[in-house]
Amino acid sequence: MLLYCVKRWAHVTVEGPKEDLFDQEESEESETVPVDEEEEGPEVPDLTSNVYDNVANLRGEGFDVDNDMDPAPENIPIAAEAPRSLYKDWSSVNVCHRLAAGHRNKNPVALNKAGQPWIGLTWLKWFQHFLPLHYIETVVLVETNKVLTGRELTIGEFFVFIGLWLVMSGTAGMDRKSWFEPTAPSPWEGAPFRLHLFMSLYRFESIISSLRFTNISAPTFRDKFAEVQQMLVAFNTHMQQCWIAGWVSCLDESMSSWTNKYSCPGWVYVPRKPHPVGNEYHTVCCGVSGVMYSLELVEGKDSPVELRAEFGELGKTTGLLLRLCRPLFGTGKLVVLDSGFCVLQALVELQKNGVFASALIKKRRYWPKHVDAETVQSYFANKEIGWQDRLPGQLDGVDFDLFCLKEPDYVMILMSTYGALISSQEQKISTRIFQGEKTTFKYTEVIANHYKYRGAVDEHNNRQHDAGGLGVSIESTWQTQRWAIRVFCFVCIAVPEVNAFLARFFFNEKRESAADFRKKLAYECIHNELNAPNNYEPPLTRNTRRFQANHVLETAPLFSKWVNGAWVETHKQKYQQSICSRQGCVNRCRTVCCCDRSLYFCNSCFPLHFAEVCISQQPG
Repeated sequence: MLLYCVKRWAHVTVEGPKEDLFDQEESEESETVPVDEEEEGPEVPDLTSNVYDNVANLRGEGFDVDNDMDPAPENIPIAAEAPRSLYKDWSSVNVCHRLAAGHRNKNPVALNKAGQPWIGLTWLKWFQHFLPLHYIETVVLVETNKVLTGRELTIGEFFVFIGLWLVMSGTAGMDRKSWFEPTAPSPWEGAPFRLHLFMSLYRFESIISSLRFTNISAPTFRDKFAEVQQMLVAFNTHMQQCWIAGWVSCLDESMSSWTNKYSCPGWVYVPRKPHPVGNEYHTVCCGVSGVMYSLELVEGKDSPVELRAEFGELGKTTGLLLRLCRPLFGTGKLVVLDSGFCVLQALVELQKNGVFASALIKKRRYWPKHVDAETVQSYFANKEIGWQDRLPGQLDGVDFDLFCLKEPDYVMILMSTYGALISSQEQKISTRIFQGEKTTFKYTEVIANHYKYRGAVDEHNNRQHDAGGLGVSIESTWQTQRWAIRVFCFVCIAVPEVNAFLARFFFNEKRESAADFRKKLAYECIHNELNAPNNYEPPLTRNTRRFQANHVLETAPLFSKWVNGAWVETHKQKYQQSICSRQGCVNRCRTVCCCDRSLYFCNSCFPLHFAEVCISQQPG
């Protein structure tokens, strides 16, 4: 078995015999070519997917690529700019600026206008709490009903529609029509359940094709994102009204898969992600509970030049962080950032708005602006492994620090506007083994928080795409040709579902798997109290009329029973009644369907029988 590894992720300690190496040229010339390891050569693309050959080709075609080695725009050096001296002496300051300002660690709060207790809330109530219901009722339902054939779509039927999708998302690879077959489920073929009892395929497909997401007129200029902008604003606005994040949050990226790069505005390729192609969202999750409460779609080169982003004059990265962290303004809470957002000016602007932050420093072609990495490297050159220190500085009147940790083969650096060189008593002991010697130490506050909370967004993403071990997501199940539906699926179904799961567990509820949560949520959506029972009215299409003559409700003759294709007077009573043939119904009646007069149907069950047999047989 051959194991292949990308060079940038491997460190060769001892090279094996040359005769055992593979993919080598046989000529001596290829073996004697010198390699200058200090010289920066062309970057090898880290392709985690086999969809595309390399990053250079995509960029040559004009598409966006979010590569892990690309620096933030603010960190690209300007030749004419003179360096600034921002730093003091090492360890000259050991005060946490956040604690000195009187801020303390607080848990998240779910805002409940109805005053209902959070313990014991149903799965659907939790889902509704994180769903922008006002937007659904006033925009989606109103605009959808303008083009929807048949009766109007109600909020109750909308939840039934969502519940059916949740059921189908539990099994991948099934054809959509197989879920609505009128036959009994088989363990060997077809879908494991039949959903035509709750909604006909005709109605289900009609709702999908009629979904609309905005009631705002299209702008005079070309904006590829106009159809979904109102939805994104509605989500962020709703989350500010229903959720208060805890004392620490994490800002990172989330992916919504879409393979066709020509039909997806803002399509981007992110090699480091498990789902590398589609739309990229910058998202913020509460580090304490994991709930996602702020997001922004990356528009990239498709962003209309006529629109100017808020805080855009402060820089691309700085403006992005300020927009996403707006719910935290003035709260004194902190945000953990990865190396993609290590812009010192951005952290300073956040602190000016009452938000503290820390970011991992990584050399992405250049060291971040205002970061004196050479001083750090020389200072730690002779330090022992596990040594941690703090280099204080000040920019635009705001105090910041570089917190550093000596690792066996590098120096970890974090820029931060909070924290001190202290370790909590609860902090676990870390171990490093280098050259046979074992070293133990405790992470200081800023480094410990980085490792503890940096994965909040990634965990939220994993729950969206994996569904608690099922390996499927709503996005992969909902096959569509409309890009706006994929955005709706991500913003209004996938994210609220995971938020409801995480919040339900955080507020002292019994632990359950995400798969069980989805099943119970689907059941409550389908059987919600907002959905009026027996309100199915089959549309009179051409195919419906063709079957209508074979399905008419008739009354059985007096004293008679249908035997061998004829009515036979076998009953002793004149108006003899029989139990309804539909499973689960206990009503007694004398009415039968002309398709099979041996089957009795009451007035409530006959429309469902008609829907199962007739509508499910219509094409598409």
